Amino acid sequence: MASQRPPSGRPMSRGSLVPGTGRPPTTIRPPPTAIRVGTGIVPGTGRPGTRGGALGTPGVLSAQIKVADRPVTQQGLSGMKTGMKGPQRQILDKSYYLGLLRSKINELTTETSKLQKEIDTFNQENSVYLSYEKRAEGLAGELKDLQGQLADYNMLVDKLNTNTEMEDVINDFNMLKAQNDREAQSMDVIFTERR
Repeated sequence: MASQRPPSGRPMSRGSLVPGTGRPPTTIRPPPTAIRVGTGIVPGTGRPGTRGGALGTPGVLSAQIKVADRPVTQQGLSGMKTGMKGPQRQILDKSYYLGLLRSKINELTTETSKLQKEIDTFNQENSVYLSYEKRAEGLAGELKDLQGQLADYNMLVDKLNTNTEMEDVINDFNMLKAQNDREAQSMDVIFTERR
């Protein structure tokens, strides 16, 4: 039973030293203090250049390095850009959601004011367009009348240039007037029949 007992934590006496060496026997020697305890990391999976990671061949750059990741500034190389700076909000309480609602409401009000301005400019342009359209219709009728007068004057100038007598012009006028009167009467008859 005594041989199965674990060794006590007391220091060993001088009588248990190995003769001639001044040190304890190897079977009873305490473990060295620099024993590394395993961390559960598989070798070769850590960061490169550390004890846990695999080392690349010396003098050869790794293919994973990108120059765009390290932009050069006036002061030299800058660090890598991190995603978020500072602590993030840990508690999503009532004030957080009220802040979100206020920001969304502000966005909606700016968008509605922008749309209202667009509607106002459209209505203004539409009213201006309608007034211009009415004016254009009046000017088109006036232009048609002036074109008819111009055609009459051009025909008169042609008759004068061809040395046509005034009696011939009056005869042509009377003949055309009689023809127009007959056509106007026939149109009136057709109109009354249709009615």
